[in-house]
Amino acid sequence: MRVIRPGADNTEALAWLERALGHARDRGQKRLENLLKIVRADVVFEMKLGTGALDGKPSSDGEIGGE
Repeated sequence: MRVIRPGADNTEALAWLERALGHARDRGQKRLENLLKIVRADVVFEMKLGTGALDGKPSSDGEIGGE
């Protein structure tokens, strides 16, 4: 497993998280999977903040952030 360096962009972190989630799922590590999902949600939120995608309106999936 590769360590994400400090200051890495969120796209790289998201890719790492997706691989780590798959790894946890394959091994039945439910607790780790749940923790990684929380971190992934935070990274996605930060990505939305960075692009200005959060406009305060509900999105089609019930999340805040337009579209």
